[in-house]
Amino acid sequence: MEDKLVDLVVQQVMNKFSAANGAETPAPAADAGQPGYNPGMTEFVGINPVGETIGIVIANVDYGLHEKLGLDNKYRSIGILSARTGAGPHIMAADEAVKATNTEVVRIELPRDTKGGAGHGSLIIFGAE
Repeated sequence: MEDKLVDLVVQQVMNKFSAANGAETPAPAADAGQPGYNPGMTEFVGINPVGETIGIVIANVDYGLHEKLGLDNKYRSIGILSARTGAGPHIMAADEAVKATNTEVVRIELPRDTKGGAGHGSLIIFGAE
């Protein structure tokens, strides 16, 4: 009973937040087998339901950004995964993602945003040629 009530309250808050910002739930990304799939496009990967984690993929990165981030010019695309808490699980997930794809982890930073003691956040940058 208590879990259902919590889920209901969370859903109502998320609906009000979406309505206040005029935002809709983003459509799922196109799959490689679907028409209209373009792997050369920048893509918003998404956020988790409470907004603690965000991911984005930037295709065809400008070389000026390479310089600012200190990245090797061989990376044509980068992925950014950022979270306020949960560095350990995010790093483990990044390891699994790298093993399953042709990407590399370029940088991992652990910001001091601990959200009141809940554990370190993380910034993980992936690179792909």
